[in-house]
Amino acid sequence: MNPIEIKNVYKTYTRKRFLSFGKREETPVLQDVSLCLKENHVLGLVGESGCGKTTLSKIILGLEKASSGQVIVDGKEISKLTKPAFKKLRRLMQVIFQDPYSSLDPRMNVGQIIGEPLDIHGLYKDKLSRRKILEELVKSVGLSPEHLTRYPHEFSGGQRQRIAIARALALDPKVLIADEPVSALDVSVQAQILNLLKEIKQKRRLSMLFVSHDFAVARFLCDEIAVMYKGRIMEYAPAEELFSNPQHPYTEALFSAVPVPDPVRQKKREAVSLTARPGMENHPCPFAPRCAYVCEACHTAPLLAQVRPGHFCACAALPFKNKKSSFAV
Repeated sequence: MNPIEIKNVYKTYTRKRFLSFGKREETPVLQDVSLCLKENHVLGLVGESGCGKTTLSKIILGLEKASSGQVIVDGKEISKLTKPAFKKLRRLMQVIFQDPYSSLDPRMNVGQIIGEPLDIHGLYKDKLSRRKILEELVKSVGLSPEHLTRYPHEFSGGQRQRIAIARALALDPKVLIADEPVSALDVSVQAQILNLLKEIKQKRRLSMLFVSHDFAVARFLCDEIAVMYKGRIMEYAPAEELFSNPQHPYTEALFSAVPVPDPVRQKKREAVSLTARPGMENHPCPFAPRCAYVCEACHTAPLLAQVRPGHFCACAALPFKNKKSSFAV
């Protein structure tokens, strides 16, 4: 059984506008999103800012409610669970937030921060067993037991993210949802945290939803990658397959923006423009205003279809079917 299954999820935010005499304005954020997180796999969710990645993560965690569709965690549809049942389910699923400082309470020391999930679920009430589990948790993320009495402001950004990871592991979850956990860190610290996440995933046999806008980071950590644009999944494939043979023009455009260390290769790469053309705002394909390959075949809403074994793409024309990625190595 897959830890998480997302089926045809839609999310629309509605607000009233005063100047429009109380008329409701609807903003679609997620549109027909279907994904599956496999056991002991890392699924990357990649896309530009504002495409709906964090909103989808919040829906999975139960922090937001989907307008329609199903989110099934450990075989249970979360929208139908009672509060006590959902509290039990939370033990299976934990989150690592983007900003390691704002996600930690400055009034609590490290021991209290990591021990808070244990208090909520009534675990390890004995002082000796509590101390032992807390020491094991901080050691597992590369910190020392003496750090348990310190406060978040006494640590660097990378150390604070390690504390957040230890807190997420306190309940021994099956699934970790990491919402851009390294984007606020220096590059050298990013590598340390990514190696730590990879090590934890292998030791604990975790499944992970890894949200990022950085393709290089996603390639290092993820088994499969889903590319999102304006609340839709544009492409989904195993990581190496996606990088070696992208099928959607949006994926290829994102690859062209990723810097390459070799200056000779960088000069040879062809830049892909993402400038939107006016007058195409209501086109059935959401990417059509920015696509250089739009044609007659694109005048229907694209559906996610299999174009290669295990490789799915939402593009009617498939202009990159036989093109190798310039990001491939």
